[in-house]
Amino acid sequence: MMTSERTAEDLYAKGFCAGMVILFVLMHVAFHPTYIQYFPEFLDFTWTHHIHGALMAAWMMVLIVQPYLIYNKKYKAHRLIGKLSYVIAPLVLISMFMITRVSYLKTVGNMPFEEVAAIQALNFVTPLNFILFYSLAIINKRDVYSHKRYMIATAFTISPAILSRLLYYIFGDIEHYAFFIAEYLGLGVIILLLANDLIKKANPVPYIVVAVALCINISTIHSRKTEEWQSVVRFVGDAFF
Repeated sequence: MMTSERTAEDLYAKGFCAGMVILFVLMHVAFHPTYIQYFPEFLDFTWTHHIHGALMAAWMMVLIVQPYLIYNKKYKAHRLIGKLSYVIAPLVLISMFMITRVSYLKTVGNMPFEEVAAIQALNFVTPLNFILFYSLAIINKRDVYSHKRYMIATAFTISPAILSRLLYYIFGDIEHYAFFIAEYLGLGVIILLLANDLIKKANPVPYIVVAVALCINISTIHSRKTEEWQSVVRFVGDAFF
């Protein structure tokens, strides 16, 4: 029984590591037209863009390396990188806040506020979900089962930005549909993972929490042009930006 469980865990780690490698490659493809192709001059970009991009890439590397280390039983190195994440994760959160601020200030006053609020529906909840999932992963660091699932969930705060850009480049100007597809795809994967846990009679709480958080994020996109959402964006903009 223990051998079969260990084999399943090894496959889980190996599969997630492979998935993150693919996502890392897709990230470079997705951001090439709007960012990477401007190397080395990077005209019209600020240090905020560069730092944000570097930190997001660093976090994806963490998500690639950590399951690899577990798969190869390099637990000491795994714990070391886990401690480094105490620095990287807060910096990722700060960079998410700063890039959202840049986006807000760039658009406010230059277009109707309804459109400003609609754009920020894609940005406001994602940093909150990232820090929620990461915090829960750290709180549950001695519970390997829950820790792993919450760390996996942080990838779903990054993947929509990548997949939506790829969809946009493939299918052209499809407005917010690309974001909806990317967000619902991520939610669908989480639901499948939740179903797998339920079938195995494992603790469903981690993926239920993640699914609810992703649903809240999706709901803000659906409500992006409502007066209520505009009020939220106006309050956040006046208070923090």
